[in-house]
Amino acid sequence: MLDKINNFGIKKWLVTLISILFITDIIILLDVPFLREFMTFVSFTTIPGILILHVLKLNKIEFVKKIVLLVGLSVAFLIFMGLLLNSLYPIILKPLSLMPVLILSNVILIILAFIAYIRNKNDFNLNNFLNLNINLKGKLVSPLIFPALFPFMAVFGTYLMNLTQNNFILLLMLILIPVYIVIITLLKDRIHDATYPFALWTIALSLLLMHGLTSSYLMGRDVHYEYYSFQLALQSFHWDINTYLNPYNACLSITILPTILQSLSNLNGEYIFKIFSLIGSFIPLVVYIVSKKYLENKYAFFAGLLFSFQLFFVYLLGAVRQEIAILFFFLAIMILFTADVSKTIKKILFVIFMVSVVVSHYTTAYVSFILILPILLMPFFKGLFIDKKLKFTNFDVIILLFLFILAWYLLFGKVQANAGSQVLQSTIAGSGDRGDYVLGVLGIVLKSVPNTISVIVHDLIFVTIGIGLLTILRNYKKFIKQMDPEYIVVIFVSIILLVMFLVLPYISVAYDAVRLFFQLLIFLAPVFIIGAMKIAKIIKRPKWDILIVLVLLISLFSCATYLQYHFYGEPYSPDYDSNGLVRNEAYIYNQEVIGATWLKDNYMNNYTTYSEGRGLIVFLTAYGSGGTNMNLNNSLFSWNKTVDEGYIYLGYLNVNKNKVQPVYTNLNMQNMSNYSNLFLRKSKIYDNGGSQIWL
Repeated sequence: MLDKINNFGIKKWLVTLISILFITDIIILLDVPFLREFMTFVSFTTIPGILILHVLKLNKIEFVKKIVLLVGLSVAFLIFMGLLLNSLYPIILKPLSLMPVLILSNVILIILAFIAYIRNKNDFNLNNFLNLNINLKGKLVSPLIFPALFPFMAVFGTYLMNLTQNNFILLLMLILIPVYIVIITLLKDRIHDATYPFALWTIALSLLLMHGLTSSYLMGRDVHYEYYSFQLALQSFHWDINTYLNPYNACLSITILPTILQSLSNLNGEYIFKIFSLIGSFIPLVVYIVSKKYLENKYAFFAGLLFSFQLFFVYLLGAVRQEIAILFFFLAIMILFTADVSKTIKKILFVIFMVSVVVSHYTTAYVSFILILPILLMPFFKGLFIDKKLKFTNFDVIILLFLFILAWYLLFGKVQANAGSQVLQSTIAGSGDRGDYVLGVLGIVLKSVPNTISVIVHDLIFVTIGIGLLTILRNYKKFIKQMDPEYIVVIFVSIILLVMFLVLPYISVAYDAVRLFFQLLIFLAPVFIIGAMKIAKIIKRPKWDILIVLVLLISLFSCATYLQYHFYGEPYSPDYDSNGLVRNEAYIYNQEVIGATWLKDNYMNNYTTYSEGRGLIVFLTAYGSGGTNMNLNNSLFSWNKTVDEGYIYLGYLNVNKNKVQPVYTNLNMQNMSNYSNLFLRKSKIYDNGGSQIWL
């Protein structure tokens, strides 16, 4: 078998890839059920990246690094290929429809295959490219295979929960994950090194699937506005920033990217967003790869788990634009600190990923450039102050990125730039009033026992990172030999950014600290491990470092999945608690959408529709790109004033649970009986058991 692979030259390999592409084309054109969706995502999220890696002659880099690169490059390919197509409007009236996308993608991929052949015809070995060398001699197989069970449990468990409200499978999965982590930690040298990245990927995928597949509709807050922007592009198969002058609509990650995937796969739009869980599951692997450069494999695995067990990661599909941008940013950082790539190729990949960040999410791009600029300028300052001469090592990259950013914001991103300037102005204006914001960032606002547990756990994580930072400072000469100087510099830049959230707390309202910390973990996750090691030494139990890490990580896992609420008897989770507080806000029932659709069909234009706070996401779900055309007011219950005319829309929460959420962004639920005055002299004109309409 190995001999056959070794004899598989570049020509046969490229013919195989193009054949798979053509088979996918045929399946798409014939609209073969299931295969169309499956082959679209498999082919178009792997083949472009594989070909680009061949063009760049990155055939021998380690397997895990290769996987995350080919996924990231494939996603970037789809975005920029779509942008190129979109620029042909009005020459092509529907540039993002199936035939233009299929033709252009095939043409470009065939060209890439030809270039790849020219560059690799004399020195290609498929075995070197597929360098997944797993020698299990003397190692246990079961720990490597077992975590493959988690994604299946997530899929079946959410199906069972959606259908019957039975949460047994999901809870079993959430218990098995920490048990499995403890077991492979105890097994130590008896497990193969490949167990760590595979386990990390399956655990991350399981958590994303658990939340993403909950409900047939989308779950979250931001994601409904993202989906609305996508629907606008899908409606005309053309992205136009002027159709919706909002920062969301300037993010190609939620406009052009899902439109292309929908055109190719013909999958329901909401499931296009849900399937992004597959892309997001590779992000922790990038954290693992970067951490592995400075830590042992098992500690790099723990660093990846620290990232995966963040609350924002578990509910990452609620902010798809940031998910895609974070993937690109982490890949850019990974490339910066990769030793087995030439400087030229490193610059090419870095530029590709950074411009991908810019077009994917505005705020992630702002933070990214604050972080990477010191890295890029370090050779210049080192030459200026130490070598006493000018070095313009990275200025080509800086200038290129600056020109792209300038062009992008001038052409498309004005709304994003305006949003950024408004944050800056409001931060300056509000810098003198810190009060509650500071308390919130510090985690001092305690509401209940489970909430207190969460605050303590998160504060212990911050303390551990702080100890790790002090350890690096006190032993700088030691760590400068173990870590890249640029990496250490950006660690301190990350800490400064976090401190700014205390000094200028308004920033944490415009861009909350959870999202910032999430992005900074590509640098701070190894610091957490260093801090845990130092704590073990402080208490004179150096071998307890792994125990300390496990206790903190499992506690964090419990908080991110709301298990401490569940076992305390306070239903909170949106995924496995049928009466969970978050579920009451985020879960959209089919009856609600049917009721909203009925109202659309029988709507009188001169009437306003009133609802509770969460009514907006129901109508955005029901109406798609036409969701904001009707006159909707979701502040009726917060006003608590009787209206003379108009429709009152009640959802599942109001009808079946006798509760109401007056303000959408506030989880403070009230009893419906407190608002009986709103229904005086009103008549019920529609009732399907899960939604009602009053007039």
